Amino acid sequence: MKEQETTEGVVNLKYPLPLMVGFFLLNVIFLPIMISTILFIVHISVQNWVFPLSVVLSGGITYFMFDRDNKRTVISLLCGIFCLAFALLLCAKTYDSTWDGATYHRSLTGLLKYGWNPLYETFYNYAERFSFLEVATETWYDAYPKATELWAATVYVVFENIEMGKAFNVLGITSLIFVCWAFLLETKTLKNWQSLICGVAFSINTVSFIQSLTYFVDGFLWEMILLFLASLLYLTFYENEHCKKVAYYFIFLSINIGFNVKFSSVIFFGIFGFAFFIYWLIEKCYKKGLKKAVSLVSIKFFILASSVISGFALMGSTSYVINIIRHKNPFYTMIGEGAADIVVSHLPRPYKPLSNINRFICSLFSKTRNMPSTIEWKLPLTFYESEITLSEGEIHAIRIGGWGIFFSAIFLISIAYIVFYFWRNRRKEQRLFYITIMLSIIIIVSIIAIPGLCWARYYAAPAFIPAVALALLCKNINQEDIYINQYNIIFGILSTLLFLNCVPSAVKNYDTIKEYKPIKAKLQSLKYINELGDIKIGYREPISQYHFEGLCFNLIDEGITNFSYEQLDLGKAETIFSPHPLFYTISTPKNLSEYISSIDTDKYFIFMVAKDDASKALTEDVIKSMNKLGLNFYTQDAYRNAYAAIIGNKPMFEQKDDSIVKCNAEFEGVKISMQSASYKGGNNASILLDGKEYAKNQRGLNIVIYNKELHHVTDSVYVDLYENDIVRR
Repeated sequence: MKEQETTEGVVNLKYPLPLMVGFFLLNVIFLPIMISTILFIVHISVQNWVFPLSVVLSGGITYFMFDRDNKRTVISLLCGIFCLAFALLLCAKTYDSTWDGATYHRSLTGLLKYGWNPLYETFYNYAERFSFLEVATETWYDAYPKATELWAATVYVVFENIEMGKAFNVLGITSLIFVCWAFLLETKTLKNWQSLICGVAFSINTVSFIQSLTYFVDGFLWEMILLFLASLLYLTFYENEHCKKVAYYFIFLSINIGFNVKFSSVIFFGIFGFAFFIYWLIEKCYKKGLKKAVSLVSIKFFILASSVISGFALMGSTSYVINIIRHKNPFYTMIGEGAADIVVSHLPRPYKPLSNINRFICSLFSKTRNMPSTIEWKLPLTFYESEITLSEGEIHAIRIGGWGIFFSAIFLISIAYIVFYFWRNRRKEQRLFYITIMLSIIIIVSIIAIPGLCWARYYAAPAFIPAVALALLCKNINQEDIYINQYNIIFGILSTLLFLNCVPSAVKNYDTIKEYKPIKAKLQSLKYINELGDIKIGYREPISQYHFEGLCFNLIDEGITNFSYEQLDLGKAETIFSPHPLFYTISTPKNLSEYISSIDTDKYFIFMVAKDDASKALTEDVIKSMNKLGLNFYTQDAYRNAYAAIIGNKPMFEQKDDSIVKCNAEFEGVKISMQSASYKGGNNASILLDGKEYAKNQRGLNIVIYNKELHHVTDSVYVDLYENDIVRR
């Protein structure tokens, strides 16, 4: 932070640039939710102008909040817009098929985008417009808070890509890195790079990182709780500094968003907010007396109270208010009649009889597992291959040891250093010491009193402890303490362990990014097939949890709209997405002549090779359809001849032989190697595109359809023209 001399000679303090960037990004999250909720009240559903308007308003609010500093505002907005564009693009290029993402999060987002107003119509009534949502009967679709889904819907309605809606996770992490970086700079005890590293340590943990490319909301909620805590701490230590109005605004914003992410957020916001308010009151009372103390903390009480009221009554109108109206219970499905004990009931069997504190200790010092049959202890700093190679279905919501494979060691080192720091500075850092004791008591009492906090996705607070240790280490290093060499070593060890702790999550995220192309290719193939015939999407059995109905919105985004949704025979079905798939069966034109006639050669290449014989069952219709493509397709007197052809806008290659035909070519960057071998020439059919085999290699005519625009194979079929002209896959 630097000083700036104005023309009047008055000294103003510049705001940290990271704070301005974080402020902009947080408003990009907050404003679409707030505006859309207000529109719901006046009977207006999600609109495509809300998100772009919110981005513009976020820029304007940033400009006025930070003293109309033109140059710094432009720099911060450019940085913020880059971060926003990166988050949207990254999420657009990844598919989320996690359990929660494939079911209610995506279903809510899709329905909101297509006009559902949760204040005036139930989810289940509006869902009748989509046959695939008939299976969504769980009570929480209506009752749960909807902030993230509502934000996602405002993005979805603009870009027509439901995957972009999950960018709130990336934006949440990014914005909190900037905010923590800025607030740590304000302490004037950490260097710029140290503040950045500590800001990253606060904002990125295994929960937020592994969920960053999904619709999961646990990591995002803890980013909002982190924002709340950072603002409370700033107002505790720097209540009269120039960033206090921003801290007050962040309190309002974090409560309004956080309350409407999950019901459990009310517990954590309530505990932390109440504890800090009591601390402020006691501290002021001790120094100024009760009457003066009440006056001094009144503004803080007003901000906290108004934020809670707004979070419930306005932003929470789509859940808390509507639940009171319909069920006389604002927390319907969490407490009271109709409550679902999801957390404890989903814990591993050995953990269910344990006390809450024992569950937490066992989880902290156990192998990272999802549903172990026994409690599997492990020593800190050790790890097992099974922890790294967790199946895809487990890793986004790991039940046991979910804070990471090295977190037990990180936790012990951090606690040991924090205790050492306050032992050495117990007289100089009394205020910080009291705050640390207060927060420690809150964490411990929460673990004892609240069920299920051994499950890391529901309790990311322990992940903040190493970041506190790093900040205190940096402070001591900068003071050139006598133990500076030891502090540097501990800082290096702790930073390295935190990095390694996130490696499994990083690897999984990289795998998710790599999975995009094959899934996209399959969707494009289904789109083409949808133009030719019928697609049935379905599930395993009439009563099943394996519906993953929200993924159907991805089909709609690709233009796949002509499909039915029903129970399928899985023995005949294929899958798309992983690990939680959609099942489907397809039926295209059965006859070769109809199939060939349906292909648009402006969009597709057609590759054909014969195996054994492709002439005995030829019909006049087949020959005519081939002739329309410009081919001199051989006739019935070419029994067991080899044949190969390539068709684009016109025939690009065609040849027949009584033994073997080969073709090696390159069209539009695609390397092609084809071979047709007759019965006496080797009896083989091969179509290699860029070295990969796509031909079915079955008797008759093998056909591969290639999309010129998207550069991938759309379909691969064969027709046994020795017997009939039926298209098979």
